[in-house]
Amino acid sequence: MYLKFLRKLGLRVLMPRIWRLLLRRYKDTMAILFLLYVVYRIITFKGDPSKRTASLSGWGRETPRSIADYLDPAKDTALIVPREFCRSKAFLTIAVCSFVHHFERRRAIRMLWGNSTDFNYSSFVKLHGYPKGKYLDVLPERLKLYAKYLSGEGDSLKASIRIVFILGRRNWASLFENEAVASEAEKYNDIIQENFMDTYNNLTIKTVMAMKHISQSCMNSTAFYFKCDDDTFVNIPNVLHFLLGGTIPLNEVTVGYHYLNTYQVTSPRKRLTARRGVLYGRQYCNVPPITNKLNKWYMPSYMFRGSVYPPYLCGSGYVASIDVVPQLYKAALGTRIVHLEDLFVTGLSAEKAGVKRTNHPLFRSSYPFQVDELCALKGSFTAHRAKDYLMWDAWYQVTNYSSKCPPPGKDFQLNLRRRQTC
Repeated sequence: MYLKFLRKLGLRVLMPRIWRLLLRRYKDTMAILFLLYVVYRIITFKGDPSKRTASLSGWGRETPRSIADYLDPAKDTALIVPREFCRSKAFLTIAVCSFVHHFERRRAIRMLWGNSTDFNYSSFVKLHGYPKGKYLDVLPERLKLYAKYLSGEGDSLKASIRIVFILGRRNWASLFENEAVASEAEKYNDIIQENFMDTYNNLTIKTVMAMKHISQSCMNSTAFYFKCDDDTFVNIPNVLHFLLGGTIPLNEVTVGYHYLNTYQVTSPRKRLTARRGVLYGRQYCNVPPITNKLNKWYMPSYMFRGSVYPPYLCGSGYVASIDVVPQLYKAALGTRIVHLEDLFVTGLSAEKAGVKRTNHPLFRSSYPFQVDELCALKGSFTAHRAKDYLMWDAWYQVTNYSSKCPPPGKDFQLNLRRRQTC
């Protein structure tokens, strides 16, 4: 009897533990199964043309998708063009895609990073100090090659820069807005406005329009072309240093942007030495089309049938040698429109034109919301989504010349990633 009682007591004590153990294992198993299901759905659902049947706003199935339906290469269709556009020489011509009502963003750019009188190559050393041996200086042969676009020398070197804002029109624009844009263009002489509906899904038309004007007017007066959005902060001194053959010093933040094959900024192989065929930006590889029709990057199957996009550069900022612009423009004229302008221009059109896209880790596609944003901004080429006060914040951070960024730690190479090949 006593032994029987002990057995029953033991079972009463053990059974709750057994049930808890089984329940825990059941939860773990279900979690693993759910994770596998999610992975399966991502693999099979994302990019599957059969899942991308919804129409896209402004680009229905029957909407013409030939660039020729919206742009006539032989005609001047612009509503506004700067006076004497591209008559003067500019080492770098920057096309900023903007919207009619973004008056404050354009004003901020003119005052801040677009003010090439105060924010030019001469600010490079102020940004980084003199970290001797930590980066490569500009190449003397490139200074000689582009001498007609440059003035001064040494720390006083300046490059000529041209900025032009690209606008469409708004059907619902008030009389005040239309008059304000005309007045703004008259005052600053830096606006190109074309006669098409200005929406996010029409950014492809806007970007191709910009390439049309650059190709027709700027080929003999510009060395490099830079395309960006009006919420992109551009670190002009860093960009100029790179285009003139130098490299950007690493700091404790920007080293995290690099890969095993890009961090060696003191290697001559990291210099830009090419004069032609240059197209640099933040490159995306093996990206599947978005299937969620509520997502602004949704891609209907009738616009793109494939399951993976070709490699392309982020549209928030990329730079090209001037010879590349007409190549992309010509290819675009023969490519059916895809509403994602970066995919269309630097992916589909570049692939058709045979133009190589090159990734550079200092083109950033987001704003560095972190405590060490100062060093992220000082050491990069671009920061995207710098809207409103963030554009001013970026400016104050970058031009805080008294604050210097510490170099990477001793073991930084252990944390570097291997970049996925396209």
